[in-house]
Amino acid sequence: MEQNTDTKVELDNIIATVGELPASPTIVSTVMGLTADLDSRVEDISKVLMSDQSLTAKVLKLSNSSFYGRPKNVTTLEEAIMILGFFTVQSMVVATSAHSMYTKDDAEGYKAKLWRHSLSAAVAARQVAKSVRHPEAEQAFIAALLHDIGKLVLLQKMPTRYQEIVAEVEEQKKTFLNVETRELGFNHCDVAALLLEAWDFPTALTEAIFAHHLLPPVEEGKAAPVAHVVHLGNCLAKRLGVGFGDAVVENLSDLRSAQALSLDEAGIEQLLEEITEHYEAEISIFEES
Repeated sequence: MEQNTDTKVELDNIIATVGELPASPTIVSTVMGLTADLDSRVEDISKVLMSDQSLTAKVLKLSNSSFYGRPKNVTTLEEAIMILGFFTVQSMVVATSAHSMYTKDDAEGYKAKLWRHSLSAAVAARQVAKSVRHPEAEQAFIAALLHDIGKLVLLQKMPTRYQEIVAEVEEQKKTFLNVETRELGFNHCDVAALLLEAWDFPTALTEAIFAHHLLPPVEEGKAAPVAHVVHLGNCLAKRLGVGFGDAVVENLSDLRSAQALSLDEAGIEQLLEEITEHYEAEISIFEES
């Protein structure tokens, strides 16, 4: 992540004016810390969640979904946490915070597109991880959910310039990475990495998000880095047509990420069906009743 001095100054200026996570950033960081510790008490996590009405409602709604086999029966946060598990609760907390970012002040509809794509990529990454028994399924979900947060920052901080980039990407079916680098001298991955470092996000998550296009090598005998799961989830979401109309990879099994995860075309087709079903269920959690 090396840039020249002028580019680094511009990046730092962008990040310096972004601010904190919206909607109770203290709650987000506290819940992430508690759920990362398997010795934490359910009661403690519940108390933190109860201080935020939006989080309480969404955790209860998710635990009552048919995917967890307990429709309409869960009425307490402690029971919901037990059903969902610590890591799913962590993912929901980050997703709720992200949702508020992606839907605020969005007259043009760009942020809504980013939100739908980000959530579908997250769902896809989780399904990919589960299908290959990757040990970091929930980490993959969170990383994929935030993989395009750099685009959100650029839309907020340089709206006219970045909307021109979006227009070129969609009209000419180019990649965001190439057009951003040509026009700005940096890209959304660079912005995301600096932002998440400023927010003190876990290093593993920050690295997975930064490297989801420039994939790290796979060490023999070890699971592929989470960045590969995020990359494939991103491409699967694009194949499903969720989000911006940028370049789409047709033969997903040819991707380095798919090969690193040992997924062939048949496996990918099966995943596409599962992802559609799970995405529709997950996005309903965030729809206003």
